[in-house]
Parts: sequence; C-alpha cells; structure tokens
Amino acid sequence: MKRASRALVAYSSSEDEPPADAPERKKKKLPSLALSLIVPAPVDNPALHQGRVRATPHVEGQYATYVYIPLVVRTGTALCSLVDEALDVTKEMVPAAHTIGENVSCSRNSGGLAVNSSSRARELHLSLTRPIFLRAHQREEFKQAIKLIASRRTPFQASFATFSELTNDERTRAFLSLEVGAGHNELRDLLSALSPTLQFLRQRDFYSQPRFHVSIAWTLLGPDKSVNGDVDTKIHPCAYEGVTAVEGTSDNLISNGDIGEPNKHLQAECFPRVPHFPSELIPTLNRRFGARLSSAHIGGFDVDTIVVKIGKDIFSWPFQGFRVNRVNP
Repeated sequence: MKRASRALVAYSSSEDEPPADAPERKKKKLPSLALSLIVPAPVDNPALHQGRVRATPHVEGQYATYVYIPLVVRTGTALCSLVDEALDVTKEMVPAAHTIGENVSCSRNSGGLAVNSSSRARELHLSLTRPIFLRAHQREEFKQAIKLIASRRTPFQASFATFSELTNDERTRAFLSLEVGAGHNELRDLLSALSPTLQFLRQRDFYSQPRFHVSIAWTLLGPDKSVNGDVDTKIHPCAYEGVTAVEGTSDNLISNGDIGEPNKHLQAECFPRVPHFPSELIPTLNRRFGARLSSAHIGGFDVDTIVVKIGKDIFSWPFQGFRVNRVNP
C-alpha cells in the first residue's frame, strides 16, 4: 500500500504582515540632477549661422566628420591677389555672397595647418569625403586609418583650371569654386584609398564623378521662379551637386526642410536668397581671370598633407611616401 504524499504548503507568518492600522509608507522622491550635469540640447538658430540650419539632426555621441586637403593661400602671393579680385567681382554681382576662408594670422606648421603668426593667410579646403558621422568609439580607428594613408602617400602637385558654380546635395547653397585640373588622377587615388575605411564604417563614398575643388564664396539658394511665377525645379546648367556641406564652414549646417514659420520669415528678411548665381558670373570670372588661374606658377599648389575634422577637433598628417626617381637605361 502506497503512502499518500504530503503536500508542503508554505504559509506566510502573521508576524510579517503589518498591522491593519499602520500608516502607508510614502515613497521618497529622487533628488533632481544638478544643473551642471544637464547637457542642453542644441537649438538651431539660423540667425547665428548666416541663415544656415542643420540638414542632419543633432545626435548625442555622434560626431560630424570630413577629410580634406588644406590649401593655405598667403597674403601677397599671386593666387591670393587673384582670389581677392574674383571675390570683389562676385560681391558686385551677388551682394548676398559670403566669403569662405577669411584672412587670419597664421603660418604653416609641420603638419601643414595654419597656426597663429604675424603673417596672414587664407585657408581653403579641398574635400575628399562627404560629411560623415562617427560614433565615439569609431573616432580613433578612423584617425589611424587616415594616418596610415598619409604614411603611404607621396606629395604631388596640383593646379586649378577654371571657376565653377557648384551646389550642395540639398540645393540649399551655391558655391563659387576653383576647380582642379592637374592632380585630378592623384586625388582620385586618394579617394580609392579612403573607400575601404568608409565602407567598413558604413559611410557613403565620395561622388562617383568627382570634381575636385576649393570654394571661395557661397550664397543661400531659394526657389527658381519662372516668368509666370511657377517654381522651376530644374538644376541650373552651371551647377553640379557635389559640394560637401561643411566645406568652408565650422559646422554642419544645411537645410533640413522644416525650420518653422518664424525662422523662414527671419531668413527671408535677414538672409537674402538667390535661385542661382547670375548666368554671366562664371563666364565673366573665367574671361577676366581664367588664364592667370590656370597658369602653373599662380594656380599651382602642393598636396602634401591630409586633414580630418571630427566634431571640433582637427588632426593632420603629412604625406610621408618617397618619390622614386626613374633612371633611363
């Protein structure tokens, strides 16, 4: 005969139960954070950035990044004089144009960057990437990749060929640019060297048909209206969608569409827009200054340093490859 198994049942002790008339305990509130620990979310104010607003929303822990070749144009050089003259003509024809690379007190350090000094120069940028966005843990890896590229590159010479009008991808700004002629193949080789790193980090490559350039002025773009008042959405024939958003600026500010009605009215009043540069601007500049710009002794420059800007931090490395002198048999 089997014994009936006894079920074990756990009963709570009556000693653990609070008295029926005991007051209910109040939960304590957590203390509020000190104001010094609270990081305010950035607020876009076009008035502080010449009418520009962000294209990519700010994300905490994400760093806007781009790679470029620096070009330091010293005051008193033939190229500096040419740029100044071209900008004077541009300002006469497009009063709303803004200059890029204002003259600052600087000299060139061993890394090729402008540093404070008694001499004055204008630093321009030749972009090698679109604006990309890195997470905090990706910054060091990206820097090391650029440093490795620099260690394997040989310095070379490039030169400008013509004036051009280019636009950014969002069609919010037009740029007056000096387009590169000689040195184009070497710059494409740099893009090829950068491509594996960009793809590994899931970032977009540069343009498939790049037009290497430095920009010297920009203006805000508005809708192109035809005679009957309809908006013309066609791209201006002189324009090329291939200017990085951060080119010549200290931030990544371009239009993301909805900036609110008050800001739109503010921009319209304080920051005039144009549908595009006047059709005669580029032909005029090329006619008056094109021959000087394309001459090697004026428009030529050395490409011997690569720079990456991550957030507000700037890092540069000189090209350290060696030229191989060919001996004819």
